[in-house]
Amino acid sequence: MAHVIFAQEMFFPLQSTQVLSAYLKKAGHTTDVAIGSPSEIVEYCKKEKSDLIAFSVLTSYRNHMLATVDELKEAKIDSILIAGGYDITFMPQIIKNSNLDMICVGEGGDPIIELCKVLDEGKNWRNLDIGNLHIKQTDGTIKKNPMRHWLMNMDETPFDDRDIYWKKDSYFKLVPFTQVLAGRGCPYPCTYCFNDGYKKIHVAAGMKGKDYTNVRSVPHVIEELKMLEDKYGSTDFFFNDSTLTYNPKWIIEFCSEYIKAGIKATYSINAVIPELTEEVCKALADTKKCRLIRFGLETGNEQFRYKTLRKSVKNSQMIEVTDRMNKYGLRYSMQFMLGLPGETKELTWDTINMARRITGPRGVHGINIFKPFPGLEINNIGLELGQYQASDVMAPGSVAPTTWRKESFKAADEKSEVTLPADEAYLASRQAMHKTGKDSENVHNSGYNYGKNVFGSIKMVYYDNYRRDKLGLYILKLSRFSHLLIRFPGVKKIVEKIVAEFPDNPFNRIVWKATESLLNIRVHAGVPFSFFVKYFLFHRKKQVR
Repeated sequence: MAHVIFAQEMFFPLQSTQVLSAYLKKAGHTTDVAIGSPSEIVEYCKKEKSDLIAFSVLTSYRNHMLATVDELKEAKIDSILIAGGYDITFMPQIIKNSNLDMICVGEGGDPIIELCKVLDEGKNWRNLDIGNLHIKQTDGTIKKNPMRHWLMNMDETPFDDRDIYWKKDSYFKLVPFTQVLAGRGCPYPCTYCFNDGYKKIHVAAGMKGKDYTNVRSVPHVIEELKMLEDKYGSTDFFFNDSTLTYNPKWIIEFCSEYIKAGIKATYSINAVIPELTEEVCKALADTKKCRLIRFGLETGNEQFRYKTLRKSVKNSQMIEVTDRMNKYGLRYSMQFMLGLPGETKELTWDTINMARRITGPRGVHGINIFKPFPGLEINNIGLELGQYQASDVMAPGSVAPTTWRKESFKAADEKSEVTLPADEAYLASRQAMHKTGKDSENVHNSGYNYGKNVFGSIKMVYYDNYRRDKLGLYILKLSRFSHLLIRFPGVKKIVEKIVAEFPDNPFNRIVWKATESLLNIRVHAGVPFSFFVKYFLFHRKKQVR
């Protein structure tokens, strides 16, 4: 049977890896995970032979993947190097100027199983006709297999493989929640969300839009939760679904069965404001286990929200629903974005004022700086206004197209027409990554700052403003004090003076990070105090094992 090693930098369980590992193990293959810097992963892969080294790539992880792939090739590791995930799906061109052997566009469960079967049989993998796989040939050309859409009975999917992390290191048991995925997709067309672009790619490949959203049956989900509680001692579940409440019949049944099953663990979910009806809120409250409801409000201006974000949520609905959740004693976390393309100073204040209005005694707000990740329709607005450059929408250190078009949201196979950067620019960004060194706490690469993620060594995009205009800088500076402005509106005049007269500086960032951290602790009030003690006293940089 084939042996697959999943490689990542962040010492945190990735759900995509758990999903794929479960598929592979069900088919009789073996899996492992290598975690650390590129050089650490190389050393591990020298000792642990594998047929396949796989990367699940979000945009923030791309640089680490590229650097690791380079070092694996330099070390002459005899394994096929494959990458997949949302970032790869939106940017399949990355295979051309990288050392990757193949990529997977779209869903990877069935393709990786078919690939491993072929490897077991000793067949030539270069000419495989496996949907979703783009394969580099010996002459550098790319064989692009057609995109396959996914229609599945979700109850036939195996439970995520937690053992791949839990048996790796006891550190993973410190993570205070267990990730669960009840279904796939999202029914909403929000321009700022990857789901909209991901759905467009699948629809272009022949998938019906209504089939994009799929969910497991309630009994199947409850069965997994009981297993997690009994086998792993899980005390808190976090549902990674974009929204768990879009089907009111399903979520009400779920709440009823949760109670009947006698599950002691708490749970947190994502939701959308109009979905949180009286009946749904009551059902969630009746379980007495709903620890947190997260939803994105994004901006405080109703017209701007609909026109720019294509989000049909009225301010009156926000107030009504948050008041309802307060009535039922439900804790909620609201997510806002500042620095959106086309956003003005007045719109920023609309957001801050709305956040203040609906926070309430049980609410917690999150203020984020908008980042134009690949595949987002909203990026076109910033480009047309001259607030971004084309390289900005590709995110840090990317093999970015030098041009960007609205047509780039077509099926992945049609994206090949987009122009790639000069080799010199590509190599320069790669060299910048290598120069940082494996022990570097902060990386400056291609004009983007990174910070250290709380659960490990991943360099995440932090603080930066992508808008290249003076107003964008104003909004960035104002965002540093947004948490204070929401909680203490009396400081408005002082903050306005600071924002107007002083540059963005480390002090601004410290204020933001300190207030944000305090709020995050409040969000996680259900986490045992022992977790914070263990983290702050015993956390250390983890090495590959």
